[in-house]
Amino acid sequence: MKQSPSAQKPLLALPWFALFLATIVVFDTHDGEAADVGPLYLGPVAPLQGPIHLQARPNGAAFCTLRQRLVTDDGEPSSQVVTFETRVEGTADAAVLVQTVRGHQDTATSPATFGYQHRMTLAPTGLAVAAEARAIPGFPIDAAELRRSALDGEVDIRDAIFSGRTFTQDATLNRTPQATFRFLKPVIPRDLDLDAQVDRRDQSHVAGLVSSPDGRQSILFEIDAQMTTVRRAGATDTVFKGQLVVDRTTGLVAGEDWIARITKTSTDPFELITSVRCSVESEG
Repeated sequence: MKQSPSAQKPLLALPWFALFLATIVVFDTHDGEAADVGPLYLGPVAPLQGPIHLQARPNGAAFCTLRQRLVTDDGEPSSQVVTFETRVEGTADAAVLVQTVRGHQDTATSPATFGYQHRMTLAPTGLAVAAEARAIPGFPIDAAELRRSALDGEVDIRDAIFSGRTFTQDATLNRTPQATFRFLKPVIPRDLDLDAQVDRRDQSHVAGLVSSPDGRQSILFEIDAQMTTVRRAGATDTVFKGQLVVDRTTGLVAGEDWIARITKTSTDPFELITSVRCSVESEG
C-alpha cells in the first residue's frame, strides 16, 4: 500500500497538518503510540430527556493529548503526539476560546517540536466573530503565515462547532455541508475542497448522555460520515467513524476516538487512527 501524497512524510513534518491540528480537540493522557480505536465509552448511555444547550463558558478549561497514527502496508506506522490546552476567557456574551497547541515526537512529555496559539471570539449564538493566530516563544513558526491563516479563515477550534447549540436525542451533529467539511477538514487530504464533493453521507448524531468516573456529564456523539470528492487526478473516498464526547458544563470537547480511512483512485488506501483524551475542569 502506498501513502497518499499528503502522507508521504512523517506527520509532524507537515506544516499544513500542524496548523490544521488546532481544529482537533481532546486527547489521551498515556504515553506511547495511539492504540487502535475502540469504543470511547463503554458504560451506560442515557437518552436525553430534553434539550441540552452547550455553551463555551468562561473559566472552563481542558488539558488534552492527541495521539494519531498513520497506517499503511509499506513500512512502520508514523505516529505523532499533540498536546492542547484550551481555556475559555471573556464573558458569557463574548466567550474567547484560547487554544495552545504543542507537537511532540514520541511522548507528551518529550520536548515539543512545534507550537502556536489560536484565539476565537464567539457570539452568544456560538458563531465566531473574530479569530487570531499567535506564535508562542521557542518555536520557529512564521508570524506572517499565522496572520495570513487567520485572515483566510483557516484558524479554527473544533470546540466552537458545539458552542451555542441545543441538542436533543438523535439530533444530527452537522447542520450543513459546510459544517461537515469543517469537522472533517483536519483529516482529509489537503488538495480536496467542498466544491469538489459529488457525494456525501453524514449520519453523525447524538447517542445520549454519559457520566465520567468523577461525575461530569457529557453528550456522546456517534460519528459516521462519508464523502466522495472528484478532481482531475481522480476520486477520493473518505470514511470517518468513531465517537466524541462534549462536556456539558464547560461546552468543551472531552474525548474522541475515530478512524478516517482515505482511498484515492491514484493510490492505495491508508488510515488515520486517532485517540483523544482530556482532563476537563471548571476553574473558580
